Amino acid sequence: MHKAGFISILGYPNVGKSTLVNSIIGENLMPVSPKAQTTRQRVLGIYNDEHTQIIFSDLPGWLTNPQYELHKAMLHDIESAFEDADILIYMHDLTDKRDDNQLIDIVAKYSQPKIVVLNKADLVDEKTFSIKEKKFKEKFSNVDIIAVSALTGYNVDKLLEIIKTLLPEHPPYYDKDILSDRYLRYFASEIIREQIYYLYKEEIPYETEVIINSFKEDQDPVFIEAEIWVMRDSQKNIIIGKKGEMIKQLGTNARLKLEKLLDKHIFLNLFVKVQPNWRNDRNTLKRLGYNI
Repeated sequence: MHKAGFISILGYPNVGKSTLVNSIIGENLMPVSPKAQTTRQRVLGIYNDEHTQIIFSDLPGWLTNPQYELHKAMLHDIESAFEDADILIYMHDLTDKRDDNQLIDIVAKYSQPKIVVLNKADLVDEKTFSIKEKKFKEKFSNVDIIAVSALTGYNVDKLLEIIKTLLPEHPPYYDKDILSDRYLRYFASEIIREQIYYLYKEEIPYETEVIINSFKEDQDPVFIEAEIWVMRDSQKNIIIGKKGEMIKQLGTNARLKLEKLLDKHIFLNLFVKVQPNWRNDRNTLKRLGYNI
């Protein structure tokens, strides 16, 4: 008997969805950072063992007030994931005091089996967990609720066992040796963008996109050329930094993580280009792979 199915992980920004997927599949594929909106597109992370294939949809965080065409594309990915899933995971940050009733009510309307994952259990006491657990039991009927720490791995194995009990019987959807539906050049762009989130402040990360112009994997070192889009000349100057110090640091950080992912030496060449208002240009977003 073999089980396989699609799992959509839903929640507000920064609740730990990407960290959880990385923890389960055992690779740091999905970009993570302390800032919101690090995840912009739906990406599949695939867990395999002898009798199971679990296809996780790592999704953008739910946006209550989309301001740009980019945000609308992100919401489109989330909404389509409701329909496609065999199981819905609602993920909540136990340290977060935001009112998430709007999204909870939306998730509750769907008929698929649901699991409530209360993340960052290592950062709260038992009383806080009990209060949150009671809330979700009132909101969802017949739901599994589990406290985890996606960062430390606490209870992630138990979550995996719960998922396996709910999966339908089905042959694998993908070859057993792949971890995602995306190509390496996509993850290269995401790793560079992830490091932008770590290095730069204020609006810079949110108004930046990364495009891979060249990815030559069949040589040593692997050659990657990437273009960083910003929206204003002042942002270009910030990305580059005084005497090029910031973009040099960005390149070093991204290269080290890429080398760890590919297990190969990398030559990374970065350029910065001003592309005004790219977040609101539907044709540009389509070319970048967003679902408009």
